[in-house]
Amino acid sequence: MQCLCCLCGVPDMETARRRDLRYETCGLEEDTMPPSQDGLEAAIEEIGGRKKWIWIIFCVISMPGVFNIWHLTAYVFLGQALPHWCAVPELQATNWTSEQIRTISSPGGISGDSCEIVNWNYTILAALSYEEALNYISNVNYPGQYECDSWSYEGNGIVSEWDLVCSRTPLKSTVQMTVSLGKFLGALVFGFVADKWGRKRSFAISCILYIIAGPVAAFAPHYLVFCFARLALGMAGSGTFNCGFTLLTEFITKKHRTLLGILYNMPYPLGMMLLPLIALYIENWRMLQLALSVPTVILIFHIWFLPESPRWLISQDRREEAWKIVKRFSKKSEMMRLLTLGAQSNPVEKSDAPEKSPVPAAANTNTTNSTTDKSTEHVLWYKRTITALKKLFAIFANSELRKRLLICYFAWCVTAMTYYSLALNADNFTADRYLYVAVAGGVEAVSYILPIPMMRWTGRRTTSVLLYIISGAALLSILAIPEDMTDTIMSVAMIGRLCIGAVYSVIILQTSELFPTVNRNTAVGTSSTMSHLGSLSAPYIVDLLGAQAWYIPSTICGAAVLIAGLLVLMLPETKDKEICDTVEEIMERSSRDKVSLRNCWPF
Repeated sequence: MQCLCCLCGVPDMETARRRDLRYETCGLEEDTMPPSQDGLEAAIEEIGGRKKWIWIIFCVISMPGVFNIWHLTAYVFLGQALPHWCAVPELQATNWTSEQIRTISSPGGISGDSCEIVNWNYTILAALSYEEALNYISNVNYPGQYECDSWSYEGNGIVSEWDLVCSRTPLKSTVQMTVSLGKFLGALVFGFVADKWGRKRSFAISCILYIIAGPVAAFAPHYLVFCFARLALGMAGSGTFNCGFTLLTEFITKKHRTLLGILYNMPYPLGMMLLPLIALYIENWRMLQLALSVPTVILIFHIWFLPESPRWLISQDRREEAWKIVKRFSKKSEMMRLLTLGAQSNPVEKSDAPEKSPVPAAANTNTTNSTTDKSTEHVLWYKRTITALKKLFAIFANSELRKRLLICYFAWCVTAMTYYSLALNADNFTADRYLYVAVAGGVEAVSYILPIPMMRWTGRRTTSVLLYIISGAALLSILAIPEDMTDTIMSVAMIGRLCIGAVYSVIILQTSELFPTVNRNTAVGTSSTMSHLGSLSAPYIVDLLGAQAWYIPSTICGAAVLIAGLLVLMLPETKDKEICDTVEEIMERSSRDKVSLRNCWPF
């Protein structure tokens, strides 16, 4: 998905969800770099086609994905719900057990309300034994109760560190929200940096932010410091993924991009399956956060090893620097052959080219006008914003495009909300959180592959509708399962997660094909922004509504997903259809190729 920066002309590879990019190469992507007479483009293609080079670059660039999913999913362990009760310092000083304190002080006893405390005179009770205290309170009038402001806990985590319970529960949800917000801001900031100052520089800044922010979160003395560190981790994760994917696609040849685009996401399920093993042996939340952060030091090697994208350098008229990178990674014999071919095709440039650089004089003359070219390339940001808003208003001015866009908005928002809600919902399902996260990682890997054959056999609309309906039905069926059947609940929830994760990969392609070329980027970019609203709301749905009843989050998600599936059913099928370039071409098509209830019947 793409964020608001897409509207301003700043390309961004993953702003709402990383897997949206796996289908970028399914017919919508073309190499536009024209051949040149100095052999530079041919040399870049030669490097990008060498398998050893491809796999080295792939492994180096994709590795940060493990850190990304660690910090995104660590909330399940850092923010786990802890048994808690109102603290009674007077009784704690007399060495009463926690069960005895809760029996006396909590309304309803051990199973009662943990956010309020009975208004006994605890100074008197502290002077008595537990049995005497029970006898005392049975012979006096009930004094009422009030909300307490300090708690005792069983276990440790950010919840016990900063008392994120009861009326302060929204602050716990905000911890996860800051990571999602950071991913949005990171896509915005690092997408701009990557285009203006280079892919490597943007990637390097993201890596440095990763290395710093992780330990800061581990040793954060205050809640706000921890939240800002989590925000920085979200930005770093978005930056490393986006810039890394851009580097990968610009380094390798087109024929390898589809496969590597899918494999590029595999560190995410791998990281999800490794995370429970780490959390199982490190119970202290600060040590766990530190253990997830220390490995990011290896990113220093990435900063040193990864070169700048030669294609980006060419776009900036910095061909000599691009040649240096090509020479660094090319075989000497192959380099000489490419240079010879380039020289033979243009002997004038050969005689004028300096010995130390394979860049011809014609290329050097381009640099004299680089300042002028760059000044015209970078349009002022506010002009880009105005242009983007005009394109958005143009979509809403057309009734057909407006209906398509509103359906896409709802579908993207619901998909993101459901995906992240299920990722964080282990406590509400009362499942083993270690097993829950590990199984979710395996399901994640399968969801990457599932839509590929489905779209080939059925098409975009039918695939997304089937996945939405199966996911919604699975989540709603949880209502019929007894609460104590946790393994069954988790299994059914994983079916819902599998389908909603798979549909995430379909909607990016479907949305891009639903809109004409003149409005496509705006439609996808604003839809991505709506998906961020869904991911930002997920922790609040899980924590706040889940506290009211464990089944509420999954029920809300199931109902919303079913509605999304029914709305998508009204959209036209785009498989094997020509992509429209203008609004007029869409309006000239038949009624079956427009948003209509009639599209529901032939399904």
